[in-house]
Amino acid sequence: MELLQETLDALDVGVIRFDAQLRLLTWNRPLVEIMGFPPDLLRPGTPFLDFVAFNIARGEHGGGEARLIVSQRLASVADSYSRRRPDGTLIRVVGKRMPDGGILKMFTRAAAAAEGPAPALTAREREALLWAAEGKTAWETATILGISPKTVEFHLANCGRKLGTATKSQTILAAARKGLLPL
Repeated sequence: MELLQETLDALDVGVIRFDAQLRLLTWNRPLVEIMGFPPDLLRPGTPFLDFVAFNIARGEHGGGEARLIVSQRLASVADSYSRRRPDGTLIRVVGKRMPDGGILKMFTRAAAAAEGPAPALTAREREALLWAAEGKTAWETATILGISPKTVEFHLANCGRKLGTATKSQTILAAARKGLLPL
C-alpha cells in the first residue's frame, strides 16, 4: 500500500477517490498542492459534500445560492470540465465513475487562455449562465431561481456583452473556454 501511495504522490496530477456513498477513500499530494485542501478535511470517510461546502466557503464556485451550487456539483460529480480558481489559476477536472459506483477525480493546472482574463460575472449572471449551459430555457431557469424569464434574459445578455458574444450558444462556449463554466 505504501508503494502505491508513493506512486500516486509522484504524479503531476491531483487524484481523489470517493466510494459509492461519496465518502473519501484516498488522495495524493499533488491534489493538496493544486487544491489546497486542509489536513482535517483529508481523512478517509469525509463526505464529498464537505469538500463542496469548503469550496463554496472559500469562493471556489463564485457567488450564488449554496443550495444551487451543491445541486449542480452533485449532478456533475463525474463530469469533466475546466474552471478558474479565485486566485486566477485555470484547472482541468476529469471525473470518472468507477465500477464499484464510486468517483475518481483528477485535477491538473491548465495553461491560461491566450485571449485574456475572464470577465467578472455577478452571482445572478453566473447562475443564469450555468442553467443555460445545462440546457434550461429562460422560463425553466426563472422558475428555478425565482425570478422572471425577462430577468434571466437580461442576465444572459449581460454575460454576452461581457464576453463579446452575440448568441446564447456563443456565450456558453466563450464562458466555458474562459473557465467560467464546467465543460
